[in-house]
Amino acid sequence: MQVILHNHDAVHGFESAQEFAEDVLNRALKGKLDRLTRVEIWVSDENSHKGGVDDKRCSMEAHPKGRKPVGVKNFAADIPAAIRGAATKLSHALEHELHKE
Repeated sequence: MQVILHNHDAVHGFESAQEFAEDVLNRALKGKLDRLTRVEIWVSDENSHKGGVDDKRCSMEAHPKGRKPVGVKNFAADIPAAIRGAATKLSHALEHELHKE
């Protein structure tokens, strides 16, 4: 499974996001990884320089083999929390989608 991270220009100070995201996804999607071709991740700061509570967004889109993509998004106070929350939501969404067979 390929993990593609798209980092918005306003997000600074989280250079190791790719490795972190891969680690979080590997744990959250355990047992589902072989059914996916890739997961795309977008992280952004919704308020950029203004600041704010829960203004970091992480959107994830999983591409299951032979199925339509499954997408989720999560807002949190920081990028790591946004990624962890989105990975958890993606795991639940995939559980539901992959059991429709």
